[in-house]
Amino acid sequence: MKLAPVVLFTFNRPKHTAETLNALAANQLVAETNLYIFSDGPRNTKDFAKIKEVRTLLHAMKAQSIFKNVIIFESKENKGLANSVISGVSQVFSEYNSVIVLEDDLVTSNDYLKFMNICLHKYEGNDKIGCFTGYNPLKKMPTDYNQDVYFSTRTNSLGWATWKNIWNNVDWEARAYNRFKKSFKQRKSFNATGYDRAKRLDLQMQKDAKSWSILFGFDNFINNKYTVYPKDSKLIHIGWDGTGTHYGGDIDKFNDKYKISKYPLKLPNEIVLEKGLIKLQRKLFGDGFIIKVKDVLIFIKNFLIH
Repeated sequence: MKLAPVVLFTFNRPKHTAETLNALAANQLVAETNLYIFSDGPRNTKDFAKIKEVRTLLHAMKAQSIFKNVIIFESKENKGLANSVISGVSQVFSEYNSVIVLEDDLVTSNDYLKFMNICLHKYEGNDKIGCFTGYNPLKKMPTDYNQDVYFSTRTNSLGWATWKNIWNNVDWEARAYNRFKKSFKQRKSFNATGYDRAKRLDLQMQKDAKSWSILFGFDNFINNKYTVYPKDSKLIHIGWDGTGTHYGGDIDKFNDKYKISKYPLKLPNEIVLEKGLIKLQRKLFGDGFIIKVKDVLIFIKNFLIH
């Protein structure tokens, strides 16, 4: 099995970066894995010291020769997370067919790389699958669910992976949005896993919210691609402390544990959306009366004004 490289994005959080690197270095398959690191530049003079500290950590990790190879790209200017991810992942895809992507606030289980590579290999060429995530936001899964993954129409940018042909065909201008914003049916379908989704897309398209992930999610939606989620989460998000680019909401409702899987994995051949799990995601990310009313009002505004 050919292993996908890991692409890691860092900025100005040395403590988070150290935890992320140490967990990743403890993974199975790490000695056979290439690691590409994109270190973003400072927004202002206040960032210099922290970024220097982060880069010292990166080079120290490289010197330990734990990974097969460590390639570090240090930006002199601040690109921002969205531009960094789009350009960095695209650069690595010039050499590889698949990638696994992490940000600097994700602590992975020691079977994260194993799990992600197995899934990439299993579903490669399946026209229903667009990407994978190592994170399961659901705290509790149905006790009778006996597969190691499930499928959703909702993408997730925590510890994710995809293939070159999916990434290279993303419409980052989201030209389908002009029709989408005036289609109640499409908005309802996009919000099937949470009424935050159309709202986030509106913010991105109308106010440039600097979110690559909602554009990627929208592109997967338009092309009828599903995301593969692990039954047992493979990572913990330690960035819900206000230090990250995007932060907000009630974090206590999200899963904050990871678990090692039993191998071989139980991976379904048939790609079927489990209605019960879709409902749980919708409830978790937004399914209340008020948020639904707000979405209807936004739809009416889009229809009348734009």
